[in-house]
Amino acid sequence: MSGDLESQYDALYKEYQDIMYKGAWRLGWSFFFVLVGLLPMMYIFIWLAGPRTWEHTALHAPKIMWIAAPLNLGIIVFLLFRLYRRNLDLDATKQDYLARLRALKAQLPSPAIPAPNPVPERDWDTFQDDGLT
Repeated sequence: MSGDLESQYDALYKEYQDIMYKGAWRLGWSFFFVLVGLLPMMYIFIWLAGPRTWEHTALHAPKIMWIAAPLNLGIIVFLLFRLYRRNLDLDATKQDYLARLRALKAQLPSPAIPAPNPVPERDWDTFQDDGLT
């Protein structure tokens, strides 16, 4: 029975580690692509507005750029909230696994603590360091 519980615990712990590893990498790459991967979209809007338009000041920007900037910001905010929701889902999964692991660990027999080997204490009354006494 104890071996079965230990194998269940080890399998659940390995599954927990695998899910946390994959989830953390997925979140990391998603965050990277949200922040860096949106650069091509910015270049598409620049291409739509025309490359020479950037020579003008911000107040002389074409109307499509006034539309593109809030659109890009909206997309970034949407993707960041989506990442936040994924992070909360991963955290809920983590809490679920930890609760199941704690419940399994509580059922496992506690390992026997080995008795310490007593070290004989030195007899300080018979100790002589220089032979003068």
